[in-house]
Amino acid sequence: MDKREAFRVIEESQPKHTYRGAVIGCGRMGSTIDDEHIGMPHYPWPWAHAPAMIEARGVKLVAGSDVDTARLEDFKRRWGVTALYTDFREMVEKEQPDIVSVTTRPGPRAEITIALAEMGVKAVFATKPMCNSLAQADAMINACRKSGTILAIACHLNWYNWYTNARQVIADGVIGRLLSMICHSPSSLSNLHSHTLALFRLFAGAPAKWVFGHMDNDERAASDNDLSGSGYIVYENGVRAFMNSHSERSGLGWTLEFIGEKGRIISRNAHAQFELWSTHPETRGPIQCQFPNPWHPRSSMVDAIEGICRSIEAGEEKICPGEFGREALEIAIAMRESHRSGGVKIELPLENRNSRIG
Repeated sequence: MDKREAFRVIEESQPKHTYRGAVIGCGRMGSTIDDEHIGMPHYPWPWAHAPAMIEARGVKLVAGSDVDTARLEDFKRRWGVTALYTDFREMVEKEQPDIVSVTTRPGPRAEITIALAEMGVKAVFATKPMCNSLAQADAMINACRKSGTILAIACHLNWYNWYTNARQVIADGVIGRLLSMICHSPSSLSNLHSHTLALFRLFAGAPAKWVFGHMDNDERAASDNDLSGSGYIVYENGVRAFMNSHSERSGLGWTLEFIGEKGRIISRNAHAQFELWSTHPETRGPIQCQFPNPWHPRSSMVDAIEGICRSIEAGEEKICPGEFGREALEIAIAMRESHRSGGVKIELPLENRNSRIG
């Protein structure tokens, strides 16, 4: 039995220092998305970056930037932040933030991230999808690597305490070796499923090797717009993943399954319900077990913000680095390219770095 004191366990998990935080893009993901989730237990407060910085240990929200002055006024009203700027470069020069959340539209995200790295920001937390093209993703990663900036992608489910416990269950051998992963969801591949694909990459523990895909709509697949469809991913260590993302709602909501040699973990109803199934030691039939619910549950975004603080202290990002965001983008593009070519197998990485989606 764990004999540690509860308050010590909590204390030891917090960052060692306090970092100055700022948000670029004071709209939906940066500030207001929680307005949409009042009364919805699937989405534990907060999901927006600004209130997550306020709630997280180890961060002080000091500034915000947006080209829309009305958004800045609303940001000030909500969060009491008075250091507000329409020019993010001026904000960085004057406020010297350590962690900057980039919650703009994908279009300018690469340019902003590269500029932040060149200005010496310690960590950039860029929301998903990472950007629009593989060339942009490469440039973001290279700029941050050159400057020593931590680049983390805000696929915050990777930090969510429920999925952390699910990974521990697999590490403990409860379901045996991980064999495959399945996603059922009616959402688009590049936008929402950046979360799914980054989570798959974390659980697989290896890069994706090849994919094929079948899109829902030929006309949309012929364009560079985001789209939905189904696909199959094989990772370098042999783990397989199935993506079932129809544009027409399937009634399953957002469901994820992680299947091992002797059991499985199921996440249902947009991460609201978790099940653990193992094998009965005598009958060898399936048996449902108690899922190890988090002892100290928090919002996934709060978990992520604190995780980035610890990544600064460790000198590297392991839970959702830029490479995971790039792979999510690349898989979405590769599935579409597979469809365009008649359902052929597409090897990764893609040679055409100008490929884009979104």
